[in-house]
Amino acid sequence: MGRIPQTAIYQLLAQLNGTVGLYIHDLDSGELFQVNPDRVFPSASVIKIPMLALLLKDVQEGRVDWKAKRPIAAVNRVGGTGILCEMEQDYVPSVETLAKLMIVLSDNIATNEIMDIIGIDRFNQFCREMGYSNTILMRKMLDFEAIKQGKNNYMCAGETGRLLTQLAKGEFVNAGISQQIIRIMEHQQCRNKLPALIPTVPSYAPEEDKKHLKPDTVLVANKTGELVGIQHDVGIFTLPDGRRYVIAAFTGELEDDAQGILTIAKVSQAVYNALK
Repeated sequence: MGRIPQTAIYQLLAQLNGTVGLYIHDLDSGELFQVNPDRVFPSASVIKIPMLALLLKDVQEGRVDWKAKRPIAAVNRVGGTGILCEMEQDYVPSVETLAKLMIVLSDNIATNEIMDIIGIDRFNQFCREMGYSNTILMRKMLDFEAIKQGKNNYMCAGETGRLLTQLAKGEFVNAGISQQIIRIMEHQQCRNKLPALIPTVPSYAPEEDKKHLKPDTVLVANKTGELVGIQHDVGIFTLPDGRRYVIAAFTGELEDDAQGILTIAKVSQAVYNALK
């Protein structure tokens, strides 16, 4: 009998007015639980994780200078989440800063700039080579005109969960890049879904606290995504004894976004209580 609380999860999902894709993997026991793992959703900001992976690969291979200053193109200045839209227009961040803002604050301007660095076609080729054929990039962040033309960005819970599992095992691209991505995700400040109802280590905690977890806490490295009617959150969870598990939760066609957010939080709480 597995430890993942399948019945409780099904009961939570049954109350949700919308569609769901879910992947939960207990990396210690190998137990895997999936609901509609291949159902494809508009990715929203979750697609920023594999974008970061390709960027770091380019840095490692010498294509991109991590410390180089990168002026922001006017066309990439959009609203939504992030901080760059509030900064002076003459502020010139480094590639490293853009990458961290893309994940930690889900900054859309930073993301669009990184898309120009890595290239949309190269990104899609990278995902195919990594075995993620349902992870597709077709437009920049908040390009609603592109959406009207039928261009969107897509992911599914199964592929995303496998990606997170590879990250946790140090096997996505390579061990160094996997570790760097997780470290950046641990600083995530968008924590209203998977981490919301569990005793997480604060994103701002000293690195020493993240290395040596106190009893009855959990370290979360996550990335959210949201648009109207769409709420996602995916993450890697580390318990004080070193055990890890992964959750990729995608929801769409929601009648109520707040309900989607709460459902993801409650699923995460049920999994934590069962596996801690």
